[in-house]
Amino acid sequence: MKRLFLFFLFSVGLYTLNAQCDFAINEVDDFDSTHSVVTKAINIGYLIPSNFQTADGYKMIEEAKAMFTFSQNDTLNAFFLVLGLAEREFLTIEEGFSVILKVESLKDTVDLGKDVPKVDPADDTKGSDLIGLYTVPDRGSFDKNTNMRLYTLTCLVPLDHVFTLSYAGIEKIRINYKNSRHTITLNKDQQASIKKAVQCVAEAMKLFPIKP
Repeated sequence: MKRLFLFFLFSVGLYTLNAQCDFAINEVDDFDSTHSVVTKAINIGYLIPSNFQTADGYKMIEEAKAMFTFSQNDTLNAFFLVLGLAEREFLTIEEGFSVILKVESLKDTVDLGKDVPKVDPADDTKGSDLIGLYTVPDRGSFDKNTNMRLYTLTCLVPLDHVFTLSYAGIEKIRINYKNSRHTITLNKDQQASIKKAVQCVAEAMKLFPIKP
């Protein structure tokens, strides 16, 4: 499964999710009946120089990519945010809440009723919330196309956070490695693409209706 995610995350030509909810995977396994829904990879962060040098200088690559997924079978019923990124050094990420999302405050983006007034976008009180995601450990693998180590971070997303992420944009992602950390900043288009991905996967699994 990890190699499959690496293929979709770092294959050439992957692009931002379109409005028709075009999935990379939406199928039921013939052997164990696992239903998997996986969005196409979304570029997040900036373009950065890799460690692979060409005649024109260092090859530029995307800082990171993200996919939103859902898996369902007799023993598993869960959403995941999968992050793929390249690092220059050998790092390890430990099991636990090692990925933290800084997201728009839900009350600033959604009308939650008269008791929770929505904040005007220009208001100085507009804030953000932090969401910690339980992450599977990873040690990365060397990639000869970038001369860097590729990491695939699989983060469990509880159902209540799925609702949040379907309406509130992810502003930043903090990855806490064992002895280092990496912060990815998302622009407005990238935030909108991830929100759309969450909405599409949730609706595909018919867990609750979300209308973009």
